[in-house]
Amino acid sequence: MGQKVSAQLEFKKDFKGKLILSEGEIGIGMEPNEARPYDLLQGALVSCLHSTLLDILTKKRIEIESVSYRVSGEKRDEIPTTLKSVSIEAFFSPSDKEDQIRKSVELACKYCSVYNTLAQVAEMTMTVSFKPYDIK
Repeated sequence: MGQKVSAQLEFKKDFKGKLILSEGEIGIGMEPNEARPYDLLQGALVSCLHSTLLDILTKKRIEIESVSYRVSGEKRDEIPTTLKSVSIEAFFSPSDKEDQIRKSVELACKYCSVYNTLAQVAEMTMTVSFKPYDIK
């Protein structure tokens, strides 16, 4: 039997709601500081991918100082407007194990369940670089 997953969400009559976690709440909606559906989906994708990557790096005894991700996608025009493509960029701090980290990222893409779920409908691409990502 597989692992059970669940979530609790509440909405008002319009599109204003919250994802309720034991650790706190995430506002859902269209206003500033609220998450939209694809924000949550992209967050779930990168969170799963990063968690999978950390498991792989731990098994290989490789430590990373930091990594930032940027994820973007394109939706289809046809209804349902599923994702057509998803691009993930990972920006690692410089390392003397860059080749091993790249291979670990490839394995993470292979084993991440959310990545593979989205790959059923979208073309997935992943790029890795070893320079800081400047969010501007």
